[in-house]
Amino acid sequence: MACELLDYCQFFNDNMHDMPKAAEYIRSKLCHGDHEHCNRYRMYQQLGGEDVQCEPNPSDAEEVEKLIRCLRARRLSED
Repeated sequence: MACELLDYCQFFNDNMHDMPKAAEYIRSKLCHGDHEHCNRYRMYQQLGGEDVQCEPNPSDAEEVEKLIRCLRARRLSED
């Protein structure tokens, strides 16, 4: 089963745009397989899923902001 954030996840846009083969490998292993081990997915689950409401640790702030952008994109596409 694919990760529920796959269509909205900015990881590939933020980090992998210059590495298409690596991106495809990650998609096949994590996004379409073992997404429970993906850091963004785990953070999504730990912070409350769709209802992320938190004040992130300063060291996590950037990743939480990226996660929130993914969720906003998801919500907009569903409306």
